[in-house]
Amino acid sequence: MDRQTLDMEGARQGEVSAASLQLGDDTIAIRRIATMSVERHEFFPWDTAANRQTQGVYATSCVGFLFFGLVGIAAWAVMSANPEAGILALFAGLFLMLVGLFLGARAAMIAVKLKKKEPYYRLLIGTSDGRQIPLVDNNRDVLIKIRDVVRHKMDTGDASVTGDFDLNLDMVNLRLPRSATPPAAPPRAAEPDLPGGEGSAPSATP
Repeated sequence: MDRQTLDMEGARQGEVSAASLQLGDDTIAIRRIATMSVERHEFFPWDTAANRQTQGVYATSCVGFLFFGLVGIAAWAVMSANPEAGILALFAGLFLMLVGLFLGARAAMIAVKLKKKEPYYRLLIGTSDGRQIPLVDNNRDVLIKIRDVVRHKMDTGDASVTGDFDLNLDMVNLRLPRSATPPAAPPRAAEPDLPGGEGSAPSATP
């Protein structure tokens, strides 16, 4: 079966340089980026014209085979004068019925596939001149990492953060400087000792 993929929309490879962002054939100055948002969407990966046509062929064939199978069984029922021909018609009808049921099951399986949805995510980068360039992937963490690096460059003007990424491989060669990473959560305060003191155990009754 044919399957739609996420490489039909947006850039798949990109490069972050000192002052610009290269997305496919589009070059965006970091200072020109106005908005960035990560959106969740859903699509039907198996809903293609070829798969719909295949499902229709299976469904039509199922109806045809079931019809001729019923004709064969009906012929066996009325051929009391010729038992041998009736038995042959019965076996032919049963065979056609089984083939029809198999084709119907295949059509049902394809119909279920056509309705199956999968999530994907879009990092939409808007520029001050009105352009909107999407990055699309089924891995949200990859897009979040790209967004955080670009946001750091927008906020600080840090020209030392550079790298590249390839969404086809879920590969991101971008790394924030250590000073830009959020601080670790402070350690949890120790709970006060119980009245019995540390290491004390409840007394046992004799």
